[in-house]
Amino acid sequence: MTNSAKYYIWLTLALGYSSPKPKAIRELYNSIEEFYNGGEHEWRLSGVLKQRDIDALRSTPLSKALEVIARCNALGITVLSFDDVDYPEKLYEIYDPPAVLYVKGKLPDFSSRLTIAMVGTRKATAYGKMTSHLISGSLAKVGAIIVSGGAVGIDSLSHTGAMEAGGTTVCVLGCGINYPYLMENQKMRNDIAATGALISAYPPDYPSGKYTFPERNRIISGLSDGVVVIEAGVKSGSLITARLAMEQGRDVFAVMGNITSPYSQGTNALIKDGAVPVTDFTDITGYYPQYSIEASPEDPVVPVPEHKKNIGVSENAKKVYAIITAEPIHIDGIVAASGLPVNRVLQALTELELEGLIASKQGRMYHLL
Repeated sequence: MTNSAKYYIWLTLALGYSSPKPKAIRELYNSIEEFYNGGEHEWRLSGVLKQRDIDALRSTPLSKALEVIARCNALGITVLSFDDVDYPEKLYEIYDPPAVLYVKGKLPDFSSRLTIAMVGTRKATAYGKMTSHLISGSLAKVGAIIVSGGAVGIDSLSHTGAMEAGGTTVCVLGCGINYPYLMENQKMRNDIAATGALISAYPPDYPSGKYTFPERNRIISGLSDGVVVIEAGVKSGSLITARLAMEQGRDVFAVMGNITSPYSQGTNALIKDGAVPVTDFTDITGYYPQYSIEASPEDPVVPVPEHKKNIGVSENAKKVYAIITAEPIHIDGIVAASGLPVNRVLQALTELELEGLIASKQGRMYHLL
């Protein structure tokens, strides 16, 4: 963290976390400290700020930024601002890059490695789950960085597919890194931080909200060379990311889907509008010869497990088995989805584990084998 970080934090606390003005200010002044010390008269002369911006800067004390830094230090969160050498160049290129990034883990070198964002519906079908796992894992296996948003569905499977292949994945959050959002994915986020990085434009304790997820989407696409959309409805938030990618000059890829599925309407429409159709991960790597990736169809990872047919278990176990997928699910979710009492669910889970059909993970999570 550079000494200038506190001034950039101050700037974002006053102007907001998705404003393009911090970048404009940085490019007008020799240093952000010079801008800060210039005071209200200088801020007005900059030509960048409106009166409400000046009022916000004047009413935001620098001590608030120091409090944020102290909180980050206590939580082990790294602060990167525009002036840090580790701030991603790709991200700075966009119109409205975040002046500050809060990071848990270690950022990979985005400038020297192919970086692909993967997004899609939270309600993924079996096809979508298998596809996201295969493509993300295969890309990660040949050295690409996988970026996604940490949500359930396509996001989670893309992150886990990359990690299971021994690759690097980055999760961009729509809240502060330590905020208790989507706690069923907490273990996955911990795993990502251990091997890649969690990133947020929001300071610690900042809650998720109506606008935070659309705002973070520009970071997902901004960090990446291209965005792959896997299963998205016509009103999917993933299409926002695809639109942002186009505006940022990034490539947009879409996985071809079933024309009768509502979860493929958005992706198929993207292809009709010019997105690159994807049927294999080499459709993506072939677009980027500058990274010297040597990938062939023999490189893909093992497909995501699927439900076996004609299993010899009790009716309750069959009901529970149908709920469990390759993506780990907490026992509370199984109880809610099955409508069975907890004791019956526990009996069914034990039966399925003994048959080698499922496996348990720490935190009372279960997944298919």
